[in-house]
Amino acid sequence: MSKRDSTRLLKPTLLVVGALVAGVIVVFAVNGALAFMSDTGGAPSAMEGDGGGGVIQLPGTWSGSEWYSPELRDEGFEYKNASAGDEVEFVPKEMNNSTLPENENRRELVQYGREIFANTSNEMPNHVGNELSCANCHGGGDLPTTTGMVGQDIDMIPLVGTAAGYPEWTGRTERMRDMRQRIMGCFLRSMDAPGSPEGVPAYDSREIQAMESYMVWLNKGTPSQKVPYWRHIRKPEGDEKVNVTEANPVRGAELYLENCASCHGADGQGTPGQYPPLWGEGSYNDGAGMGRLYTSAGFIREAMPYGTAHTFTDWRDVHDVAAFMNGHKRPHLPRQPKDWAESGAPDEGIYYQRVQERFGYDMNPMTKKLMIAGIPIGSQEINQSVIPDNVDRYDQPLRDVEVNGSWQTTWIRTYEDHDNGWSTNETESNNSTSTDAQELIGAAIDGGSSQQAS
Repeated sequence: MSKRDSTRLLKPTLLVVGALVAGVIVVFAVNGALAFMSDTGGAPSAMEGDGGGGVIQLPGTWSGSEWYSPELRDEGFEYKNASAGDEVEFVPKEMNNSTLPENENRRELVQYGREIFANTSNEMPNHVGNELSCANCHGGGDLPTTTGMVGQDIDMIPLVGTAAGYPEWTGRTERMRDMRQRIMGCFLRSMDAPGSPEGVPAYDSREIQAMESYMVWLNKGTPSQKVPYWRHIRKPEGDEKVNVTEANPVRGAELYLENCASCHGADGQGTPGQYPPLWGEGSYNDGAGMGRLYTSAGFIREAMPYGTAHTFTDWRDVHDVAAFMNGHKRPHLPRQPKDWAESGAPDEGIYYQRVQERFGYDMNPMTKKLMIAGIPIGSQEINQSVIPDNVDRYDQPLRDVEVNGSWQTTWIRTYEDHDNGWSTNETESNNSTSTDAQELIGAAIDGGSSQQAS
C-alpha cells in the first residue's frame, strides 16, 4: 500500500473516532447536568435500577385549588372591597356561537339553564315556593337592575369559576355533595321548594342538568382549579364579629328605612320584577344560608345597596341590618332541625332552636327584640314612628324580658297545602321526628349518593 493510500484511510478513521469520543463526552455532560439539576430541584431525575433505560420521575405534588390573579390578593383584593370596581374591570362572557358548545343538544341545555337561573320562579313554578329567582343573589338575568347574564355580575355573588369547586364538603350533614346536589339544596332552602306543588326537582331532571350545564359553561375559559378572588362572601372575622346576643335589630330597622326600603319596600316585600322580598311568604325559608346572621351581614356589606356596595362601612351597621331582616317571619323548612345534627348549628343560625337555647332564649333573639320594641315581624309596612327613641337599649341581650312567643313564632307554613313528599312537617319543639322524605332530603341533597337523589 502506498503512502498516499494510507493517508486516505487515516482521515475517515480519525473522523469516526473523533465523533464517537465527542458523543461519549456529550452523554456524560448531559447526565451530569441532569444529576446536578435533580439535586437542586431544577428538573426531574432518572430512576436507577430500571434495567438501564432511565425512567423519568414525575413530581410528587400537584397543585389543587389556588387563587389566580395573585397580584390582586397582594393589593388587598382577597375579597370584594370598596375600591375593587375602580381597579378591576370585569367583562361578562357573551353567549354566542363562538362560546356555546358545538353539539346542539349541549348548546340547547346551556341556554335553557340560563333561562332557569334568570327566571327561576317563572320557569319552574311547580318547584319554587316563593317569588325568588337565582338572579336575585347571583345577579344578571332578566333583572333590569343588574349587569351581564345571570351569575356574571361581580357586584353580587358571581358564579364564574365556581364549578371547579365541586364536589364540595357540606357541614350541614357532614357529607360531600356534587354540583347538582348543591343546586337542589338551593331549591330546598332559598327557593322554598317544600312550599311548591311538586317540591325539589329530581337529581336527573332536565332542569337540574340544564342548570349544571350553564354553571359549567360559565366556568369555561377560567383557569382549571383556580379560584377567582370574588368566589366567597367575606364574613366578619375576629373583632369584626358582633356577638349574636348584642346585634341590634331595632337600630337595624332605622338603617333599613334609610338605605334599603326604597328598593325592598317598607314592608320588606320588594318590587316585583326588580327587587326580591326579604321576608314573608315570598322569601327564602328559615333553613337558607341567607338566614344566618354573619352570612347575610357579609352579603349586605359586599353587595348592598346594589350599585353602591360598601355604603355600610361599619361591620356593626351590617350586623344590625341583617338582624332586622332575619328577625321576621318566613317559611319554615320541615327538615331544618336536622341540620348540623353532629356538629351543632353555628352561632349565626338564629332561626335554629338549638342556637336560641345556647344563648338562653326560647325564640329567635332578633325576633324577641323587635317584639319588645313593638316593631312588626310580619309583612306590615313600618315607618320611623314605630321605632323607639332609645334604640341603644337593644344592644343588650334582653333575655329576661317577657314576650308572647316561642321558637315557632317566625314560622310561615306555606307547605301545608302541598302533598309533595318534601313538605311533611312533624317538627316538635323537642327537636323533631324524622320522615322518609326528610331522610331523603338529607342524604341526597346535602351530600348523599346520586341514586338516592334521583
